[in-house]
Amino acid sequence: MKLYLSPKASYQYQTLKGKSLSYAQQVKVILQDIKEHPLEGIGTPQRVDYAPDGYWERRYNGSGIIYYFYENDCAVVISIVNELLSSHEELPAKLQAMSKEDYAQVIRLMEANRGHADDPKVGIFWYNVAWKELFGVVSHPLRDYIRANASEGRITCSEMHEDVWKKEYNRQKFHGDGKGPFIGPYENKPRGRVFYLMEEDRFVVAVGKWLEEYPEAKALILEEFDLPPEKTTFEYAFHWDIGQRWM
Repeated sequence: MKLYLSPKASYQYQTLKGKSLSYAQQVKVILQDIKEHPLEGIGTPQRVDYAPDGYWERRYNGSGIIYYFYENDCAVVISIVNELLSSHEELPAKLQAMSKEDYAQVIRLMEANRGHADDPKVGIFWYNVAWKELFGVVSHPLRDYIRANASEGRITCSEMHEDVWKKEYNRQKFHGDGKGPFIGPYENKPRGRVFYLMEEDRFVVAVGKWLEEYPEAKALILEEFDLPPEKTTFEYAFHWDIGQRWM
């Protein structure tokens, strides 16, 4: 099953990491459990009786609540509530407060990914050494492209690391008390890019030599981008070494 975080939930999760790694780890464990066991498991899963069908909640650390929508083997985490998050970062406690537009957005996401949740994707990412997880991920399903958009017949996302970093840095600075992974120059954190080579029908993950020191990142990248291992290679490129950037 595939698990998605809404933009709000993703922001809340990153904010929580900056305020309490302990709380964030509890959330991470529950998110993984939702992915594996959407309707049972950690956090006492139960239906949200005042919301439309398909809405569930799980509790953590006493007062913390994770709200998510589950349907057709796909789940969308809507909100991650915790007393450490200020009111502007939280979803109102009662889900009926969601606007019709918010509800429609969740349904559209579910519909768009029905039957395509595990499609291979291309994009960019960073690797957080301390947390041993990817962050700043931008990915797009390969099926969204009909022709190559990069050199040598390759397909990748159009977003650049530098631009994504600036956007997330500003969001973190003004809405997350300045705490989070987007600190310092973007090139000083391990990063990479996923390409698809059309003529060869295979994927290439371009990375720097940092991967030699953190080989555990390979499995995370394959899972995050739903890449078939038998058709994916990790290739070194000087540009993605730590400290290197486009001049």
